[in-house]
Amino acid sequence: NNIAVVYLNQSRYEDALANYEKAFQIRIHKYGYNHPDVAQCYLGIGNVYVEQTRYEDALENYENALEICIDKYGHNHPYVEACYNNIAVVYLNQSRYEDALANFEKALAIKKKIYGEIHADVSTTLHQIANVYCDQAKYKDSLENYHKVVGYIQSYHGDTHPEVASTLHTIANGYYKKGKYKGAVTNYVNVLKIYIDKFGHNHPKTH
Repeated sequence: NNIAVVYLNQSRYEDALANYEKAFQIRIHKYGYNHPDVAQCYLGIGNVYVEQTRYEDALENYENALEICIDKYGHNHPYVEACYNNIAVVYLNQSRYEDALANFEKALAIKKKIYGEIHADVSTTLHQIANVYCDQAKYKDSLENYHKVVGYIQSYHGDTHPEVASTLHTIANGYYKKGKYKGAVTNYVNVLKIYIDKFGHNHPKTH
């Protein structure tokens, strides 16, 4: 399994698959199919297929992992959330936006139950949801979620953190695409203020 991970990081996908398959066979022989270590193999194999853009194969493996994780851990567990997130990313890569949103929402609900409303992992998934809406040109929904992300980041990093600036920049782009130029300028100016405060005037981010 570890060798497979190394090959995956080297983009040697066939070698990665071969080693994941070896690990998979050993684990099902030792534990049977319904075991967390087998789920880990499914996830690894799914990750390789994603890199190869073999999305249907990736989905099949992620869904197998999801089934095992739900059976072993219940519905509200980080491993289950990770499976939903991976499935959502595959759907997003296929431009199956509604399916992507449905799975990101499932991941979000689990994260909120585990971590509460105000947590970095929650804001990460909200950002992904906002990105899906943006890809669909649903800028109102996209901006609503980006604003939530900003609020969360401000709550645990403060108002002048670079992640706040980055999300405000995305919000500014959203207003620009909607033709709301006043809103765009306001947010671009707020981004500039943060970057000047953090990096000074003579920095690429302030140019």
